[in-house]
Amino acid sequence: MHDSTDTGRRHALCKAERLIPRRWLLVACLCAASLLHADLEALQLTSPDGSVHARVAVDAAGQLTYRVLYRGAEVLARAPLGITVAGCDLGQVTAFKPLRVHRTDDRFPVRGVQQESRLTAQRALCYAQPRSGPSYGVQVVVADTGVAWRFVVPGKGTRRVNGETACWRLPAASLVWFAERRSDWKLKTYAGEWIRAPLRDLHAISPQGPIQTMPLIAELPGGQGYAAVSEAALFRYSGMRLSAETDGTLRGCFTEPAGFDVDGPIQTPWRVLLVAPNLYALVNNDLIAQLAPPPDPELFPDEAWIQCGRSVWSWWQGREDYMQPEAEKRMIDHASALNFEFTTLDEGWESWTNAWPVVRELCAYARDRNVRVFVWKHSKQLNLPDHDYAALRGFLDHVKEAGAAGVKIDFMNSESYDTIVFDERVLREAARRQLMVNFHGCQKPSGEARTYPNELTREGVRGLELNRITEHARQRRGNAEPPPYVPGGENQDLPASHNAALPFTRCLAGHADYTPLAFSRPGNTTWTHQLAMAYLITSPLLVMAEHPQRLLEDPELAPALPFVRELPVCWDETRVLEGSRIGELAAFARRKGDIWFIAVVNGTDGLKLVSLDLQFTGWPDVAVTELADRSDTTTGFAAVARSASAHAPLIATLQPCGGYVAKLQRKK
Repeated sequence: MHDSTDTGRRHALCKAERLIPRRWLLVACLCAASLLHADLEALQLTSPDGSVHARVAVDAAGQLTYRVLYRGAEVLARAPLGITVAGCDLGQVTAFKPLRVHRTDDRFPVRGVQQESRLTAQRALCYAQPRSGPSYGVQVVVADTGVAWRFVVPGKGTRRVNGETACWRLPAASLVWFAERRSDWKLKTYAGEWIRAPLRDLHAISPQGPIQTMPLIAELPGGQGYAAVSEAALFRYSGMRLSAETDGTLRGCFTEPAGFDVDGPIQTPWRVLLVAPNLYALVNNDLIAQLAPPPDPELFPDEAWIQCGRSVWSWWQGREDYMQPEAEKRMIDHASALNFEFTTLDEGWESWTNAWPVVRELCAYARDRNVRVFVWKHSKQLNLPDHDYAALRGFLDHVKEAGAAGVKIDFMNSESYDTIVFDERVLREAARRQLMVNFHGCQKPSGEARTYPNELTREGVRGLELNRITEHARQRRGNAEPPPYVPGGENQDLPASHNAALPFTRCLAGHADYTPLAFSRPGNTTWTHQLAMAYLITSPLLVMAEHPQRLLEDPELAPALPFVRELPVCWDETRVLEGSRIGELAAFARRKGDIWFIAVVNGTDGLKLVSLDLQFTGWPDVAVTELADRSDTTTGFAAVARSASAHAPLIATLQPCGGYVAKLQRKK
């Protein structure tokens, strides 16, 4: 029970919430809360549908802790919460008090998996007084799709974040999917191969050590479903990794061993646990984007200038005429013939004589053919804070003056505090000039595309660039025996199992510039597998690996050409079909308007028969245009057009490492 003075102060906080601008509200609440008497209260929140329950409390030793139940079972055992600022462990508290709990129901448009995102959740703001250091706030969100929390530490001046006491203790029998790369690139570019290991082995499974990138995806024991650990709204902070400990605990850590400096109030990214009963719910889990701030209306008064689409790209083929202006004009002609929206000028254009006038000429040439241009740049020439990032601003001015649509910024190779600050500055400066952005050589997304909708895609994924790099390595080896396949090894083609895992692992964090369509270098996969990946990967800017001239002129690829020409990049609805299993079979039905597309890839080296139930269409009869694997070769397609009843299963045969693609329309 609270006395009348306490109640009055709470009423004052509620009134302040209505009157104070949102960005100042939390600071005002914390200052007022510091006047209240010291107290220790537990926070207990249950999601609107009752499936997720979180408890935040202080243990007997004064440590702030949390615990999460999902569908009645413990999905996160009690673990500490805390942040160390300027040497003070703020997780050791003498007071903890929920200040406000309220329910939210937010909707906003999204680009990618579905058309609209909806968050129904319980939100709480809590006050904490540590044993030493400043009082601070803990924000907690409990949704039907997961749990998230973050710290907000008011203050002025520059202070060092020494580290966080961020832990996740998943069920001991969980199987964990993680991105492995057997080189020091693993923690630089997030371009690892997705493989699975028991949680208890994760600390020792990689020769690179116990630190893993995010997200990590857990298959929960006992058929309980799935969980994923990641972060959201990574701004003005260092990106978090997870160090696996011998008991299975996942502990947050950073690039900077000694910590990093933050000027002014410190707001951590959201520490996120996604939960889902099945793969359908997991793929449609939007919690990471939902936790990111909405766009600044002053920076984005409208978004009409932001255009999604597909891009041709000359780098992957590496032809002799690569990055010659006349060859790039031919790329633009091919883009127009394919109905593609973009072309990407990659590394090498800066060596042209009078480079900017040539770029301007190419942009005008493209504009006349309804094609727009992305311009590549190495980040080391832009990530220069001197004179308020004058080099970055000058480059973007040139890009805008040339008439380009956007930029591809490459080789950040880090998620340090300084890199994250640079990334956001790129997005802000690009938005001021109405330029779109594609990040390469970077970390995973954390909802940036909601806050800055001009970010159309980012790499942070092991994509088909690797198949080109592998071919060049084979050429250098000559007749020498290739090294044996090792999961996550360098200079080896993408395995089918990795492709069959991506839609359920890396893509949970957000868009991925995987660069699909490797008909020239498919590795051990079939051509239909390659086509299906273009439909399975979510990216509002879909950059195609295959040379467009071959797409247009190779008669063996002719059956695939209609599917390439009409490939959507932003979907109205995505369904995960029966039989899908991470790393073994990825089967999606995706709708754009009144047309459904089915895409399936086989991640195994065995034949698969897949039974597809078409009742989700809501139609009695369906006109099916399909491309399947051929049994006699991995190259080529078995093309069939037929009618099917939605009440009878459609059977697809997938060859080893094969695929299947179909277009479904209502039969008239």
